[in-house]
Amino acid sequence: MKKAFTLIELLVVIAIIAILAAILFPVFAQAKESAKKTGCLSNMKQMGTAFALYLHDSDGVYPTCDNDKAKIDGKPPEPESFEADGPPERDWTITTQPYVKNFDIFRCGSDGSLKPKDPKNPDLTREYRSSFTINGWAEYNLAESTVSKPSEWILLGERNNVSRGPKTWWMFYWWIWQGSGSKAVWPPTSTPDPTLEAAKDLAIDRHSKNPNWLFGDGHAKSMPFSATWKAGTDNKYWPNPH
Repeated sequence: MKKAFTLIELLVVIAIIAILAAILFPVFAQAKESAKKTGCLSNMKQMGTAFALYLHDSDGVYPTCDNDKAKIDGKPPEPESFEADGPPERDWTITTQPYVKNFDIFRCGSDGSLKPKDPKNPDLTREYRSSFTINGWAEYNLAESTVSKPSEWILLGERNNVSRGPKTWWMFYWWIWQGSGSKAVWPPTSTPDPTLEAAKDLAIDRHSKNPNWLFGDGHAKSMPFSATWKAGTDNKYWPNPH
């Protein structure tokens, strides 16, 4: 007599497999995301080295992509426009290329936006060269010597390539997250909550809401957005508070 599985036995096996899959798939997904986060952090550390070399060769002045020569006097500069487009060849992803010689480090594995076929000449209507965005304050001829706490100052953040178009991959204007013009809140405060506006610029939900950040001294670390925004001089985006 041939032995065979009964229908009930088969159903039990299938149910066990389904339960194991339900348990293991999220674990695998978390492991995959963790690997992407680690790779992203490594890329940021390389960018930190590139910025340090650039500063050494550029009289200690951060790269800029704007056309103007605005001076920082302790107050937030006015963005020229929402796009704030300077010549593409002045973008930080271009000016730091001699030190990295690799466009791949400008992409995060968790960024689902369209990667350029030719990073040197991206299609700025749909392709995103970078998964990161630079602190807008650094774009206005900011001197390294004026950054009072470089180890606590955020130079780069992860860019929200869902809400921001390809042509605005240069900077984030963090000082307008609490209002601009006559409604601006300055210095930064705890209220109103800047998270909603910040989320339009930064991918603060990336890596399980624990995105990576590059600081002025070249080190990179992961932390939630809430840990970066403090009132007054404790704010991690303000390079030279007075």
